[in-house]
Order: sequence, then C-alpha cells, then structure tokens
Amino acid sequence: MTAPAAPDAKLLEVRDLRTYFVGEDGTSRAVDGVGFALPRGRTLCLVGESGCGKSVTALTIMGLVPQPPGKIASGEIVFDGRDLLKLDREAMNDLRGNRVAMIFQEPMTSLNPAFTIGDQIAEVILRHRKIGPREARERAIEMLRRVRIPAPEQRIDEYPHKLSGGMRQRAMIAMALALDPQLLIADEPTTALDVTIQAQILELLRELRAEFGMSLLLITHDLGVVAEVADEVAVMYAGRIVERADAATLFRRPGHPYTIGLLASIPKLTVEQDELPVVEGAVPNPLALPAGCRFHPRCPFADEECRRTDPALAAIAPGHEVACLKAPLERHVL
Repeated sequence: MTAPAAPDAKLLEVRDLRTYFVGEDGTSRAVDGVGFALPRGRTLCLVGESGCGKSVTALTIMGLVPQPPGKIASGEIVFDGRDLLKLDREAMNDLRGNRVAMIFQEPMTSLNPAFTIGDQIAEVILRHRKIGPREARERAIEMLRRVRIPAPEQRIDEYPHKLSGGMRQRAMIAMALALDPQLLIADEPTTALDVTIQAQILELLRELRAEFGMSLLLITHDLGVVAEVADEVAVMYAGRIVERADAATLFRRPGHPYTIGLLASIPKLTVEQDELPVVEGAVPNPLALPAGCRFHPRCPFADEECRRTDPALAAIAPGHEVACLKAPLERHVL
C-alpha cells in the first residue's frame, strides 16, 4: 500500500496565471499574474470584492473558461504533479468532476430543471465509474444521506424546483463529492442562503473535508466565512493577489491597506458605531487598470511612488506576503 502524502504536501499550485478576455473594447485582464499553493487536506480562502477575478481563477483551474473570448496568456496550474493547462480535452474531462470538483454560486441555475436530483448525481457517477444505473442510484442516495438531506430515498426523484435553497446547495455538494475528489472548489457556496442555513452549509463542508481528506479552495467575499473555515487566505484585488497569510495572522495583523479596509468594515458587536468604515471607490475596470499600484486610487496611504510603481508580493514575516510599498503598516484590526 502506498504511504499517504505528507499533510503539508502541495496538491495544487498555481503559478503566474493570466486569464484574459479579448473583445472589441480591448483586452480585459481578469486574472493577471495570480499564484498560490494549496496543501493536501487544507482550506484556502480566496477573498475579495466582486470583480477581483476570484471566479475566473476557479473557472480557469477547472478548464471552463470559454476560448474565445477567453485566453490563458501564461502560467501553470499544477495539480498532483501535472500541469492542467497542458492536458487535452479528454484528459481534462476525465479529471473534472472526478478528482477535481466544483460547487457553483447559485444551485438553481447550476442544476438542470428538466432532470431529477438523482439523475444529475448519477450522471456524474456513471461518467467516471464502470457501474450500472442501480449502483449509481444507490451511491446517489448515500451521498444525499451524507449531506443530511432527509428522506433521501424520496428526495432523489424530486426536481430542483421542489427543494429549498439550502437543500439544492446540499444536492450540489452531494454531486461534487460523489466520486471522492481530492480537490473541491466552492465558489460563494453560501451567498444566496440565510444566516442559519449558511452556518449549516459551512459546518457540513468542514465535516466533509475532514471525512474525505480533501483540499478545499473556498471563494468568498464574506470575511465571516473566512474566519469560520480558512487555514490560509489569499486576498485578491484587480486580478492579482495582494496578500497571503495563514488565517490567524491575517485577522490579527493584516498587512495590505485593502485587507485592513475589508476587516474594518465588519460590524463589531463590542464597539458602538454610528457608521461602518468602508473602502471608498470601486474595483477598477480590468480594461483600464491604473498605473502603479492598482489599489492606489482607493488607498489612504498612497503617495506619488505608489502611483508610479507596481509592487510585487514580498514577505513581511515568515509565511506572510504583501504587495504594498508601505508594508508593513503599523496598524492592527482588533
């Protein structure tokens, strides 16, 4: 029997990834030099506002960016020792849904309304496993049971519109985990859910990650979610990662002004506030990115050097990298 890999071994490593979209108005640099590593059995949260490039990063890893208008301009996506960008379509189809799976943002639009939940889970199983329809159905029922859908023997024959939002998301998780993937990518899996159901889904993902021994790449803009589940965090802004650190370090001593602004905007029950702090402005248009540091138009610390110089990620402490000319900032978020 093969010895298990060391727990800190890299399962996924993304290196200098650039995904562009070419249109009549120019080239949109949606992902522009992103790099990170995800060890086996760990959870990495990719954080940032809408439009920062988080979902495009995930779709690129899954090989789901339409080409054209999308174009992988450069980079490597090394999964378990293989560069996914060098695989042909058949090899990628064999990998996708089998060893790498994804939960999309809105289950109602991700599930096919014309087919039952059971048919859709069984389709994934039959695509990758040499078993019959009866065995696939039994596996689907077992997965529905494991994601805590009540009466799975009845629910398996229901259509998506008959399930609540939380149940649909559980069905999506069951489909994604049906083949025991090594890597699960969850793109805003709790966005459309109320707070109670969101907490249940997060707890379920934590338990299933431990049970399956898989790695989890969680994409979110909700720092409350990050605090609940993350081992490590990568903060994205305007197509790039501007800060990387373990979760405890990021919350205790953030190093980038953008991260500081995001953390400061979280309501604090122990502090009386008339108004919540906000990060002024908006994420820049990827068709017209500013010169120098991409965050400088919104940064309270920016000066002329920031307007001229585009900073690279650099270590400010062991395991803590920041792309800011002013880092480390002598400021804590409590």
